[in-house]
Amino acid sequence: VLAHELAHLAQRHHYRGLKNSQRLSTGTLATLAGVVAAIATRQGQAAQSLIMGGQAANATAALAYSRDYEREADRIGVTALAGAGYPPEAMASVLHILAEKQTQTTQDLAFLSTHPLGIERQSDLDARVAQMQDPRDGQPVLSPTDFQLFRCIQTEGLEFPTGKQATQSCSEIHALLADYRSERYEQALNQFDQLPDAVRQTFSGLDLEIALTLQTGDFDRSREAIQTIALFFPSWVQPTIAAVDLAIAEADAKLPRALREQLVQRPERLDLWRALARFAQAFKQDHLLFEARSWDALLHGKLEAAKMQMVRAQEVWPKTVDSRPLDLLKDAIKQTETL
Repeated sequence: VLAHELAHLAQRHHYRGLKNSQRLSTGTLATLAGVVAAIATRQGQAAQSLIMGGQAANATAALAYSRDYEREADRIGVTALAGAGYPPEAMASVLHILAEKQTQTTQDLAFLSTHPLGIERQSDLDARVAQMQDPRDGQPVLSPTDFQLFRCIQTEGLEFPTGKQATQSCSEIHALLADYRSERYEQALNQFDQLPDAVRQTFSGLDLEIALTLQTGDFDRSREAIQTIALFFPSWVQPTIAAVDLAIAEADAKLPRALREQLVQRPERLDLWRALARFAQAFKQDHLLFEARSWDALLHGKLEAAKMQMVRAQEVWPKTVDSRPLDLLKDAIKQTETL
């Protein structure tokens, strides 16, 4: 269900639906003009037919858009589900449940449903799933130890106030996180070093080590942990973001090359643009700050704000700096306008 709904968000279906409704309103005005003319000539039956016919046409067209979006969300959602390592047939199972409930109540009105009948969607998904490679053929990205540490960090947090009660499964790092939140970074790092190697060498353990050593100023350890994550998880953006934070901590005003490469490859990642914004603010590089803010606005669906920030970026962009990032931004805004 979450994969399906995130697909709606990624494809901006709500915004596109609003744009489609604006197009439909033109037909509504034409229908209204016909109704007024029919009333003026005392053709009451004709006026009523126009009203009913216009409403039906608009409703049918709007529902067609909506059903197309549902099918698109199914297709993209099941691909994302498989890519994340979950069994894609799980989505088909959900649709099977929906199909049973929907058939009991709305079979006669399927053409007026914003969602296609579950059985129709299930058939389409079954065909797609059959062509996919089973994600369970590979190993899980996170080991059970790694996943448990990740859950503890997410549950207790690095920024929440102290005084939270530790759950039994997180008691091992509760004091460490409490020290971090209280800015006792050296104590937190000492506790981290006492954890078993099996915990410290997990992805979440390395991520935690980076956060701690950036605060204690042990930048060599930070760099080594970043390189280790990049080695084992080359497609992940976390090492790149950590490299940006390391550059800021070391007062190195040279933008990490990996960040710009990741931004070109994965411009949909908001966390990368937020990292660029932090870097730009730290070193007062306004052209990068406006670029990052424009993408931030664009990814939140704020098209006019994105345009405004892009114009500001263009105004201050140094002539000696490669302007291709601006071209990428302009193309993204133009593409969004056509949706």
